[in-house]
Amino acid sequence: MADPVTPAATPKVQPVKDPKTTFTPESLNESAQKYRTELITMPMFAMRMATQHMGMRTGIRFKEHVHELGGKFQMGNFDKYKKGDGATDIKQRTLETFLGNCIEPISPVEIYKTLWGSDVVNPSAQKNQPWTKRICAYIIAQIGEHMHDYLWTAKHDDEDTKQTARWFNGFCAIEDIEIALGSMSAEEQNLFTLPAEGITTENAEDVLNEFVWGSEAANSSWKGVHKKLRDGAPKKLFMSDTAKHRYEVCYQMNHGALPYNTGFEKAHLDGKKNIEFVPLANVPEDYLCLTSKNNILTLWNQETTDENFEVKDSKTSHYDVDFIANLFFGTQYLSINKEMLAVARKANTKYTAW
Repeated sequence: MADPVTPAATPKVQPVKDPKTTFTPESLNESAQKYRTELITMPMFAMRMATQHMGMRTGIRFKEHVHELGGKFQMGNFDKYKKGDGATDIKQRTLETFLGNCIEPISPVEIYKTLWGSDVVNPSAQKNQPWTKRICAYIIAQIGEHMHDYLWTAKHDDEDTKQTARWFNGFCAIEDIEIALGSMSAEEQNLFTLPAEGITTENAEDVLNEFVWGSEAANSSWKGVHKKLRDGAPKKLFMSDTAKHRYEVCYQMNHGALPYNTGFEKAHLDGKKNIEFVPLANVPEDYLCLTSKNNILTLWNQETTDENFEVKDSKTSHYDVDFIANLFFGTQYLSINKEMLAVARKANTKYTAW
């Protein structure tokens, strides 16, 4: 009687080799753990075009409350009988991060082919680093790029677990909430309504000046942003790169012959060197946001072990591996007080991605 046939063992993913490097799913995971501290900051670097102009808070896991004190306390001439009312206004802001995760099947062979010979990393700076670390960094940087894309327009939705656009609340979603509550309005001096046609090459200079200095139109109640917001310490005026280009074209059409107008690009609002233009491709087209760097925040955890990156054998293919990542992220304005923030938006316009 013939001996029973022993079932063949399940084939393991074989290492990919070349004269310089070898990696396996195990080595990918070891690298993800070994370099966790560096890798966990990769999304920040992928978002640096925006985050270099913003404040950053770490250690935020789900929710943390901060408070803003207000009051009208003054020193006056001596009067032994006077007494103030002691009225102190305390406003609470909630800094909230949302836990997101990513589980993606990847092919070590395909990633290796993609990275090898490409300029995704600088060879002179990266040549001594393990390929496994480069691969993990590449994947996490891609995650960071999508976070950057939706920094303004993301809107949290518990029901959708696939899209970055529905993971956290971007700045426009936060503004929508405050507008609905009445905390942002023309009366509060922190919300300016743009003209129906938006920001164009014909009106861009007038629109930006009206936003900051106020409108002279008889039918407008907009007085401009608060004097403490436009003056003093450096401020950031966030806008789309398209809006900045339209401002520059408009400026040249209006002032091209002026002797001091020696360049096309404008880095600041004319006459206000403390208001720096921050043009970004991820900012909505007809939109402006004036604030200080320490008031517009990206929120991270970065400190607890439930933020992790792993690479494991795929559950569905002998030739692939699964990349698994968990990350906390959110955005918030530290204050929406008129002395700290003003935004310009078109009326009845949706600014979030959905």
